[in-house]
Amino acid sequence: MRVLWFEITEPSRYRGGNSVLSGWQDSLEQILLEEKRVELIVAFESSNPSDEVKTIDGITYVPLHFSYSLSDKIKKMISWGVVAKKTVEKAKSVVDAYRPDLVHVFGCEWPYGLVAKFVEIPVVIHIQGSIVALENALYPPKYNIWNYIKYFKLNLPRILGAFIMELNNASRKKMESEVWSVVDNYMGRTHWDFALSKIMNKNRSYFHVDEMIRPLFLSSQKKWKVKVKNDKIKLFSIGCAVFWKGMDMMLKTAKVLKSAGVDFEWNVAGGDFSKSLKGVIEKTEDCKYIENNVHFVGSLPPQDLIEYLTNTTIYVHTAYMENSPNSICEAMLLGVPVISTNVGGISTLLGNGECGVLVPANDPWQMAYAILSLSTDNEKMEYYSKKGMEIARERHSAENIRKQLLNCYETLTN
Repeated sequence: MRVLWFEITEPSRYRGGNSVLSGWQDSLEQILLEEKRVELIVAFESSNPSDEVKTIDGITYVPLHFSYSLSDKIKKMISWGVVAKKTVEKAKSVVDAYRPDLVHVFGCEWPYGLVAKFVEIPVVIHIQGSIVALENALYPPKYNIWNYIKYFKLNLPRILGAFIMELNNASRKKMESEVWSVVDNYMGRTHWDFALSKIMNKNRSYFHVDEMIRPLFLSSQKKWKVKVKNDKIKLFSIGCAVFWKGMDMMLKTAKVLKSAGVDFEWNVAGGDFSKSLKGVIEKTEDCKYIENNVHFVGSLPPQDLIEYLTNTTIYVHTAYMENSPNSICEAMLLGVPVISTNVGGISTLLGNGECGVLVPANDPWQMAYAILSLSTDNEKMEYYSKKGMEIARERHSAENIRKQLLNCYETLTN
């Protein structure tokens, strides 16, 4: 069968040949390399106009180039209509050129799924997150656009930018709702995305396909070990650069811990943490991250993440909305005990509390208590470590996911 992927990120293999794979889509691509039943074409968004179609190890890579007039650039600041129109045109042209048996789209947050309105072949969306759900958690409790206005004071361009962001999110939510309505086939992996997809499209077909994790986390020989009881508590979080990831919850929890006299440090990895977001939260909470032992260490390669994770006490996730964050899965694969807010699909990952601690969203006191309680209970940490690693290894095994993926492909193409 000939399968066409649409993704927004550039595949590692396209640029680096057989270089070390980095993202989960690259990892999923890797398990199809030896699958002779599938001829894979990967269409992806490219910012380099000189990028051309390449075939590497039997996989055809098709870069998609987009250009926008000044008028289009202004419109797309507040509306996804222009982006959707150009995206669908590109997608249709690729389908016409390669005539696949199946179209596999990564994420319903982008317009590629809308191609289903114009093609006769099956289209399946690999659910990632959802703007429909995330827009509902765009701001934490007691936050709204006025927090930005207070922080920016009389900086009118920045205030205008905050309003434009809200208009853009509303337009994107409308676009995604249309995607849900026109695509009838979905791959998911949590109770949350199973339920959401059914609500958004009552006639949808659903295929359970777990998510591939970066190979280094699956093959790592370095594992978490319980620390000496009186050691400083070391907390670690990844990818918290937006409101719905719970950046305010992190600061509030750190403040509670410090006020309680707990000896801890909290390192946060991940890029794109804007100065304005940090400023808005610190102004609203009337305290600073650095004063409450929270340190931002920036984007880290997988090897460095493994080093941090295996030397931490607990991995902490503070989000208000998620589906299945890879950061939690990677921590579990290394045996790191996890504490997370009980939102989205996280309860599925943690076995409803069997593999980690779940606490209510926006409850920094419960989160702080969970951190203090678990960090002083070596027996429970070792249990979560062993159980989490066992579940994650089965869930993310390449053979398991290959079978799930091929079952979806064969069912739809037959």
